[in-house]
Amino acid sequence: MNKKILYFVFVIFVLIELGEFSSALGITPGASGADYVAGGKESFTFTIINSEKTAQEVEIDLQGELASNMAVDKDIIEFAANEEEKKVTVTLIMPPSMPPGLHKGQLVATQKKSVKSSGQATIGAAVAVAADISFFVPYPGKYVEGKLEVSGNEERKQFRIPIINRGKETINKVSALIVVYDKNQNEIVRLNTNEISMNPGDLREISALWNVNVSKGKYLAKAVLNYDGEEVLLEKEFEVGELELELLDLFVKDFTLGGVAKFNLLVQNKWSEPILDTYAQMKVFDVAFNELADVKSALYNIPAGEKTTMVYYWDTKDMKEGTYEANVLLHYAGKKTQQDVKLQIGKDSIEVIGLGRVIGSEGKGLGSTTTILVIIIVFLVLLNVVWFLILRKRK
Repeated sequence: MNKKILYFVFVIFVLIELGEFSSALGITPGASGADYVAGGKESFTFTIINSEKTAQEVEIDLQGELASNMAVDKDIIEFAANEEEKKVTVTLIMPPSMPPGLHKGQLVATQKKSVKSSGQATIGAAVAVAADISFFVPYPGKYVEGKLEVSGNEERKQFRIPIINRGKETINKVSALIVVYDKNQNEIVRLNTNEISMNPGDLREISALWNVNVSKGKYLAKAVLNYDGEEVLLEKEFEVGELELELLDLFVKDFTLGGVAKFNLLVQNKWSEPILDTYAQMKVFDVAFNELADVKSALYNIPAGEKTTMVYYWDTKDMKEGTYEANVLLHYAGKKTQQDVKLQIGKDSIEVIGLGRVIGSEGKGLGSTTTILVIIIVFLVLLNVVWFLILRKRK
């Protein structure tokens, strides 16, 4: 047993030390780049950060595709206690020829050891941080790269295409035709973006707006990007609205206190696809918020856009007349929505209060809150009439 305790303490100690150790080194900026010039020379300065201000050594290394084309001004950095940062300069000699595309190398700083102010070594694994150094070799002729992005709300969507001219030539006309499809690949709408021109290396954007007139759900946008007769296809899935089940109504029929109450929960699927394996849950609490009941329905599959009545049961044995707090929960698609209500329990009725209106049991007695309110209002009106007649006779 003592060995297990010692092992556990040792593991905790090592984890704490590793956490402290790993937070002690940083590098900025995280990436630097330059325009490609055959045989050109570029210098990049980076800052190595010793955030814990501990005395330590850091090894500097060059890695990646461009490692053989780079040189660094120092291989080892020595931090004194309370020293926070050091500068490192990397020189890149660009090759006389390279294939078109992105080419990268890395500056890597690795913690060799860490020494506390007391002079004792710190336990820890080697920690390394890296920064990218890159350049892009343009494509011959005309060549663009773009990405389709979708933003907005349920009423309006914006389609944006950031574009960069990766070729060596000017592009006179760039535009796109965007087509939106539903889940069944039915065409919904066609949109044309604005038109622009681009010089080599330019980063610009084209866009189009859509006034949404479809139901909630998943959609696919396909953009045909045209630049001086050349075409690129871009695609992006997006959603209109959110997957949602709306709670419309909750009521109880034919109830007697002490018996089993059948709750009818009417919900509507606002999504354009079926919502599967959905269930309802209700928790009931007394005035001190002690839980009195926790009941659930069976699983339901709710078709797209349709309404469904979900049923669950509550045995009210040993319950007394009165008003109780309740949480009504819907579980679906990994989500959970909650509606807080009050249950007003009578001898032969359960009224659900809190869904925007009073939803009561049907077809029994004068015990509903609505009926009582009507009686009170009528009584007050009659009382005012009588009081008016009495005052009139006195005059």
